[in-house]
Amino acid sequence: MDTRPLDSFPAFRLRPAGPEDHDLLDPDGRTVGQVRSCSGGGHRARVGRDVGPIRPSLLSAGDDAAMFHIAAHGLPDAPPTPYSGAPEARVAVGLIPLQRQDLIDTTARVFTFYALREPSVAAILDGLETVRRELDAVHSRTGCRRIARLIPRVQVPAQTLLDASAGDARDWLGLPLARLLTLCHQARVRLEATAAQPPAGLSGRYAVRHGADADLATLHRIWQDLCSTSSSGTDFSGIEAAMGALPVEKFAGSARNCRSTSSQLEAVRAAAGEAAATAAPGGQGEAHSLLRELSALSAETGERLEATALVLNDTDRLGTVRDINDALGLARLGVLSGSGQLSVRMGSTELGPVRPTDDGRWTGPGITEPFHSPEGAAAALIRADRAQAAVRRQGRTP
Repeated sequence: MDTRPLDSFPAFRLRPAGPEDHDLLDPDGRTVGQVRSCSGGGHRARVGRDVGPIRPSLLSAGDDAAMFHIAAHGLPDAPPTPYSGAPEARVAVGLIPLQRQDLIDTTARVFTFYALREPSVAAILDGLETVRRELDAVHSRTGCRRIARLIPRVQVPAQTLLDASAGDARDWLGLPLARLLTLCHQARVRLEATAAQPPAGLSGRYAVRHGADADLATLHRIWQDLCSTSSSGTDFSGIEAAMGALPVEKFAGSARNCRSTSSQLEAVRAAAGEAAATAAPGGQGEAHSLLRELSALSAETGERLEATALVLNDTDRLGTVRDINDALGLARLGVLSGSGQLSVRMGSTELGPVRPTDDGRWTGPGITEPFHSPEGAAAALIRADRAQAAVRRQGRTP
């Protein structure tokens, strides 16, 4: 029998179960819910004791059914897909705090004037604000892991509130909480996958300056959280001194500034590592998590600033960073191979690879004077190929 995938949840499918009704099938083909037709041509999801609102389209009601199922049982078992970059991750994570007003309106109907005093509702709202504050953390691998760690501050009380709801309260709260829980489930697994398999924009040099700005801002938020956390007598004076020495502006405006900031970030990393080593045994509390994040993000940001400094050194020969980015945008760069080489392809033509020299610089076919960065060497190959193509075109001109 024909089935139809859902738009928002393509792993779930709808299968006709009568003249107008449909079953919701999970990825294993099991029936986990229904979409029933209503008078007037509408459709309504039903999963267990949860019933959705009347929707004008079958697929919209199917999405409701999928969210009810995910809220109760979690996401289907499947390899999570990393986000393509910080912009996509920010939009996806940003959907979570956008549920705030819907939650307030719905809980006001259920609890009237006491909604904000309900412990689970208050906890959800606090968690939503925490996630909203961390949206720019998606510019780093450590930041993605940090948001994934903080999402349960929304997810856990939302699940508690849903599980405790019954009767009219369940009717009102079921779908808004199911939607919120689904967004949390999706964001957590994809953030973890993005941290484990980072796209180009989350590794190597900073291609855009606001990425470095976001990472330094995230580092300061972690430090602020650490200062407000009970540390059980742990001495943070070394971290405080290292954080205070970080520049507040122009920290990535030149190769010299990048390297200077990277050196200061190494001091933060070392101080955070020392504090973690001398903290109370166990290492499972909030302070330990923050110390690990502070150390990891300091190291990650420092490495990326060092890589950025190498590209900035190449601007003496290749023009501005924008000129280098424009050249790189014309080709497809691979990932570093086990031997340290980097493929550079223009269409179906391999221009490279570029490879490191014995003194740590980068060279490739036809390059007589190596560049400081792999991006510089790749941009030089791309420019040379474009120049040769222009000469060939001129030679064919009558």
